[in-house]
Amino acid sequence: VRFFSRSGSATSPGFSPLMWMGDQLVTFDGFDGLASALRGMMSYGFSGFSLAHTDIGGYTMIDQWPLKYLRSKQLLLRWMETAAFSDVVFRTHPGNLPSKSWQYNSD
Repeated sequence: VRFFSRSGSATSPGFSPLMWMGDQLVTFDGFDGLASALRGMMSYGFSGFSLAHTDIGGYTMIDQWPLKYLRSKQLLLRWMETAAFSDVVFRTHPGNLPSKSWQYNSD
């Protein structure tokens, strides 16, 4: 049985070696998107966690004027490429607006 955590302290790697990045926005940006997930995985590695996981393609989507953040095909494919070399769990997530976002089986 493996436990995973979303937050922790200095002694957490001994109890929960797998960290989950949380629910990223479906963007490429460094504030809450793919770049922030990559930065989080590197930070966890430097902090002693041996395994890290993101929801491939992100999770949080917004489609309410004036904001529109929906997952694109390019974002999902780039996130999959990143996860192929960095993720311990290769799992896409349909997100919170699955009918409006690009999925792995959309083509």
